Amino acid sequence: MKIRVMTPQDYEAADERLRCLHSQHVAARPDQYEKVEHVYSHDDFEAILACDPCIALAAEEDGAVVGICFAAVREPDAQRAGREDKVAYLEALFVDETARRRGVGTALYEETLRRAKEQGASRLELMVWEFNQSARAFYETVGMRTQRLILEQPI
Repeated sequence: MKIRVMTPQDYEAADERLRCLHSQHVAARPDQYEKVEHVYSHDDFEAILACDPCIALAAEEDGAVVGICFAAVREPDAQRAGREDKVAYLEALFVDETARRRGVGTALYEETLRRAKEQGASRLELMVWEFNQSARAFYETVGMRTQRLILEQPI
């Protein structure tokens, strides 16, 4: 397995995996997500690849992309300026069903951590929906812990 930076030629592979991830969210939370043809347009994808604080990685096996990861390193917001270093935010991590439980997700995650640290981030954050227990379990196995809870009540 090889972890590498995505290129514009990875658009179709990334788009396919992002649509799989998005469809899970649409199925579980149709009140929050709606079906889309593409999560990112081709132009948006290329803008992410060109963005300096952005991290866009692909996991490749035998020349085929089997996993993706998108993250961005952000400056502290105005309320926390001076009190906090940069924070990396993991936007999406997805591994093909056939490649799971073989270290692909862990390798993507660890490379994201390494790159975020190089860019000056002091921690990595992400949001995981309550319905996605397998993702939550994965993130806990790589060392993430609950920072806060967001509760809701439909009205």
